[in-house]
Order: sequence, then C-alpha cells, then structure tokens
Amino acid sequence: MKQELVRINTTDNIEQPGILYTPNSDTKRIVIHVHGLNGNFYESRFLDILAKTYTNNDYAFLTFNNRGRDFIAELLKGNEFSVIGGCLERFKDCILDIDGIVNWVKDKGYNEIILEGHSYGCNKVLYYYNHKKSNLIKKIVLLAPCDIPSECKKILTKEEYDKAKNDSTRLVQEGKENELIDFSILANGKMAAGTYYHDFLPGGEDDFIRYVDGENRKSKLLNNIDIPVLIVFGDMDECVLTQPLDIVKKYLLNNLKNCSIQIIKGADHEYTDKYNELGEIIKNNMK
Repeated sequence: MKQELVRINTTDNIEQPGILYTPNSDTKRIVIHVHGLNGNFYESRFLDILAKTYTNNDYAFLTFNNRGRDFIAELLKGNEFSVIGGCLERFKDCILDIDGIVNWVKDKGYNEIILEGHSYGCNKVLYYYNHKKSNLIKKIVLLAPCDIPSECKKILTKEEYDKAKNDSTRLVQEGKENELIDFSILANGKMAAGTYYHDFLPGGEDDFIRYVDGENRKSKLLNNIDIPVLIVFGDMDECVLTQPLDIVKKYLLNNLKNCSIQIIKGADHEYTDKYNELGEIIKNNMK
C-alpha cells in the first residue's frame, strides 16, 4: 500500500486536503470516504483498517476534509481563507465538496467509484448521488447513518432543544444566520443559527433518513437510490439508535431497493475496539 497527501479543490475552489491510499498494483477502482460532522480525513481510527482492507482488495481509498471539518475552521480558497467548519457549513454544499473529489478521481483515470460516508457523511453521499446519479458510482457504503433531527432531540434536553430552535428561528428571521447559538452536542457548545435552522430541525434538506416515522414510512430520496448499498453500524451506537434496532433495520430495508445491513455487536458510533470486525464485513461484502 502506498500513501500520498493530496490537495483537491471543491467546485467553488475551496482546497480539500486528504490522503490517497493505493494498492501496489495499478487499479481503476476507488473508494471515496466522506467524514461526519466536525470530523476530518485522519482522526477516526477505523480509517486505518478501511485503507488496508480496500487496498488489499485492489481498490484505492481516498479520505479528505470536507467543509464541515472540525468546529470552526479556516479553509483555503485560492490564496485567501474562508471560515466555515461544522458549526457554519450548510448541508446542501456537500454537492460542491463531493463533486470536486469525483471530478478529480475521474481525471486521474478511475472509472469505478464506491461512495462511502460515516455518520453525517452518510446523508451527504446519499444526497449527492440522488442529485448527480453519476454512472461512475457503482455502490454506496453507509457507516452509521443517522436520523439527524431525531438525534438532536434525543441528545439535547427539552430545554436545550427548545432554546436552540427558538434562538435559531429568531436570528434567521432577523437575517443573522452566522450568529452562533448554544448547541451542547458540539464540543465548543456553539453552532450558527442558519446551520441549525436549515439543517438540524425537521424538514431540512438532510432530513430524509427518518427512523422516527416508523418502519413502514417511505422516504422519497432513499427510494430513489438505485445502486447497491451496504450499511454497517453497531448495536451500541448511541447516534443511530434513536429508535429500537428492529425499527431502524426495517425502515432502511423498506426504503432502499438493494440494501445489505450488517450489525456489529458491541460497537459504538466510532466502532471503538471493533475495527477488525468492520474490516471483515467490508472485505466480505466486496466479493
């Protein structure tokens, strides 16, 4: 396995650094990994086993920073800086991020893509594929896909949830979308009013994984995914399991046409101490 630091621009010219792992022999197949909220291309420890697993099976593996990296971040845009990060990003801009990566790998000669997301990255890869339907993308891998508004409602107290909802609504109506509100899920306890209002309350563009609706309800976007989808999460995942495990599984199977779900016993949202199990599932589902 070889490794290379790469710098790739979004379609609106924000620089996205990342690591490209390649097998020792040439390949035209690649996995593009999209990290979750406030994440980055290197921090999650399960990325190590994924890089080994994919390159051992003749796939390149690319993990990169999207504009939702860290909490508040200075991102290079040409020779200037643009301040974004997870507290300030808008979900719909994931198309700009992922499109830049897809264009780059296409220019490099890759002609078969697996699009993979973790946590909030799952919503991003599904949203991107639904809008672009690139014939280069042959499969989607979802690592711990979340019902975002329900996750917020579960983790926040009622007082915190109501305050965030009321404060963000008021500030958006006043045209102050970049003003920070209290949001205790994040380590720094803040999020832009516009980000919360548009993307973390029910009805936002990322609100199409809705376990809260029950196992029999249909999601138009999920029903529009027409390629194979592998889903892997743990039975101890505090973020995914906003509803009982059986409801989550049946909801996903009911909404995705070609879907395989693998549950890792004892795994949390980051697959802590379950990296080898995750690697085995990925390897077995590449045959």
